[in-house]
Amino acid sequence: MNVIDLPIVGQSYHLDDWSIDCQKTLNFYPQAVESGNSPNVSALLPTPGLVQRFTFDGAIRGLYALTDYVLCVAGAKLYKIDKNDIVSEIGTIGGAGIVYFADDSVRVMIVGSSAYEYNMKTGVLAAVPTEGFLGASDVTFLDSRFVWTVPNSGQIQWSNLISSATTALNYATAEAKSDNLVRTVVVNGQLWLIGEKTTEIWTSTGNKDLPYKRMSGAFIPTGCAAKNSVSLFGSSLIWLSRSEHGQSQIVMTEGYSAKRISTHAIEAEIARYSRIDDAYAFAYQQDGHAFYLLSFPTEKKTWCFDAVTNMWHERSYYNSTSYKHEHHRAIVHCFFNGEHLVGDREKGLVYRLCSDCSDDNGDTILRERITPLINPQATRIVFDSVELSLQVGQDSNINPLIMFDWSDDEGRSWSNDRQLNIGAIGEFKKRVIFRRLGQSFGRVFRLKISDPARLVILGAKARVRA
Repeated sequence: MNVIDLPIVGQSYHLDDWSIDCQKTLNFYPQAVESGNSPNVSALLPTPGLVQRFTFDGAIRGLYALTDYVLCVAGAKLYKIDKNDIVSEIGTIGGAGIVYFADDSVRVMIVGSSAYEYNMKTGVLAAVPTEGFLGASDVTFLDSRFVWTVPNSGQIQWSNLISSATTALNYATAEAKSDNLVRTVVVNGQLWLIGEKTTEIWTSTGNKDLPYKRMSGAFIPTGCAAKNSVSLFGSSLIWLSRSEHGQSQIVMTEGYSAKRISTHAIEAEIARYSRIDDAYAFAYQQDGHAFYLLSFPTEKKTWCFDAVTNMWHERSYYNSTSYKHEHHRAIVHCFFNGEHLVGDREKGLVYRLCSDCSDDNGDTILRERITPLINPQATRIVFDSVELSLQVGQDSNINPLIMFDWSDDEGRSWSNDRQLNIGAIGEFKKRVIFRRLGQSFGRVFRLKISDPARLVILGAKARVRA
């Protein structure tokens, strides 16, 4: 009898051709053990849960953290949340969908279906002056001026110095290609003009008549397929790309180039989606990891990239009415007063992303890990037992259950569940062993948990014989 290690820790990588690879990591994320002398080199940790912090009328459309308070757009209203959790209504923000913010330390420009200015000193919200204003689909700020994308054009427009007002002459056109601009974003003190198929980088000139110009040679033949997928990721940008040759790759910038970070498995899945232009994303850093959360609302799917491990995993909200996984509930994010705050995509709720919580504001989080194919050489193996190495005895006295099953046809059909409890609080020596698992020429194991327990997966070993 031999003992083999099962690849229970890993990323999501599943294809239509399951025989190539069928592994899945849902509501877990891989973490490398950096100490160097641990018996485990990696582990699967549970993704954060959600804790309700604030309630509003209408879906959350935007969150923007300032020094002393957060601006929140919920439904058609703008609110202020201070450090003492006191909420004040400011005024009306028309339209629907995600809004954009930028500030110059005196005023905040807010862009939705229309553009607004919130004066941070007087507390007054007003519409941006319309004289000379060509319209805006987003907003950013660079060198004392607000800059925005003019909708359905290849143009940007900018404000006067230390003002949200503009003139009809304060505009420029992207020069490299004739495609429309999707987003305008400031990165490292430079202006990135991201088009439908190309991207170019502009810099400040100091000239009051033409304050920005294109940098010679700073051109990327990659554009963007979903404007709300663009997210600042440290000193880089990341987005769902499109070019003259195709789409559905996810790229991250390195200097003045865009590097592919998606996998063939993710790209193949995105290519099958009926709609991708409504995708949205945000990035955040928690527990030493840098995450990029990308959701496709039409397909009800969320993918997450971890820049520390360069691995992908999946996140979901489990709908207990339809018994189906949906895309994650968070649509916008900000970090304020030591908390990661996220807004709900449908309800008027703002949550705290809680790494120590095991449910989504009381709703079940269903976590799942599917291994890659065991024994790809297709020789017969008898599985006498599988022992899971888990963190046990840590949570509560509910005796949380773990579900374990397997497939002998690369994930097309599954055995009946086996269930074992992983120990109540204090049961630190609890062993989780599944016995008499039959034989197979090619097996895939699946592990699931729905109980509100913090499940940490360290590894798995199987006792096998030919």
